[in-house]
Amino acid sequence: MKNKVNLPRPECTLWRIHIRPKGPNNDVKVRESVALCIRKQVIGIGWGFQGETPPSSVKEFYRRASAKFAGKGWKVAANAIINPDGRGMKVDDLVWMRDLDGNYYLGRIRGKWKYDHRGNFGKHDIVNMRSCNLKRVDKRIPGAIINRFVSRQTVCRIHDHDATKTALTFSKLTYNALNKKDYYADTNIKGQSILNLLSPEDLEDAIGLYLQHERNYMLIPSSRSRRNDTLKYEYELIEKHTGKRAFVQVKSNELLNPDDYRDSDGKYYLFSAGGYKREEKNSTVETLQKREIEDFIRKQKRKMPYNIRMWIEYLNNK
Repeated sequence: MKNKVNLPRPECTLWRIHIRPKGPNNDVKVRESVALCIRKQVIGIGWGFQGETPPSSVKEFYRRASAKFAGKGWKVAANAIINPDGRGMKVDDLVWMRDLDGNYYLGRIRGKWKYDHRGNFGKHDIVNMRSCNLKRVDKRIPGAIINRFVSRQTVCRIHDHDATKTALTFSKLTYNALNKKDYYADTNIKGQSILNLLSPEDLEDAIGLYLQHERNYMLIPSSRSRRNDTLKYEYELIEKHTGKRAFVQVKSNELLNPDDYRDSDGKYYLFSAGGYKREEKNSTVETLQKREIEDFIRKQKRKMPYNIRMWIEYLNNK
C-alpha cells in the first residue's frame, strides 16, 4: 500500500452567518438555537417544513420552498447553505458566527447539506444545516469580519478587498491555532509589515491607542459614530492638559496629501500605510511615521485588541 500524500487543501471561501431563526410560529428562542448549533457542531437556517413530510432532495426542497416562503431572503440563505450551483458553502470553507453575548465562533464546514426538523432541530428552527467544527474565538476580531455582521442578511460571503486577503488569512491562522494543527497550510505571512495585515478599522484602533498613550490625548467615543461622507476624519480627540481638539484620518493604502487637511479649528493627525505626497509636522497637520506606529504596536502588544495581538504572534511564528 502506498503512503498517503498530504496535498495542499484547496483555496477556501470565507462566510458569515446569523443564527437568528424565528420558526413557523415566530416563537423560537434565539439563544437556545445558538446553543444548539454550538452543542451539535452545526450551522444552519430555518425555512423548514415542520409538521410535514421532510424534503428528500435538493430539487424537492426548492420546489416546495418556492411555493411556501415569500421574498428572496430564504433563497439567498438556502443557496449558501445547500449550495445547489456550486457557489455556496463547500467542505473546508470557514464560517464566522456570533452569539447574543457578542462572542465570536469560527468553524470549518465538514459535511454536505442535511435537512432535519425532528426534535430540537425543529423546535429551535435549525433545519437546513451543515456539520461545522465550531470554536469560540473572542469578542474582538478584525474589522473586515465584524463589518459583515452589520448586514441583516442571514448568510453572506466575506470578501477581502486587499491583496493580502487579511480576513481569510486571519481566519485560517486562527483556525489552525484553535485546533493546534496546520489544517490550512497557505498562511505564510513572514516578512509582512503588521500595518499591511490590519484592516482599516484595526489601523484606526491602533492610531487612536497610540495618540492616547503617547501624545496625551483622550478619545471622544461618539465622534466615531458621527462619520459621514462630508467629514475628513475618523474620530476626534481632546488633549488632556490644554483641551485642544485633534482629528484623525487613517487610510490603508491611499496616498494622503497634508494640504487637504488645513481647514479646521484643531490639529490633524494623518496616517496611511501607503504613504504621503509629502511628510509634514507642524501645529495644524502631522503625518505619523510607519516605523513609530509599528514600534508602538509591538512594544504595547498587551494593550492591543485581540486580533492585533494575534497578528503579532503569527508574525513571530508563535
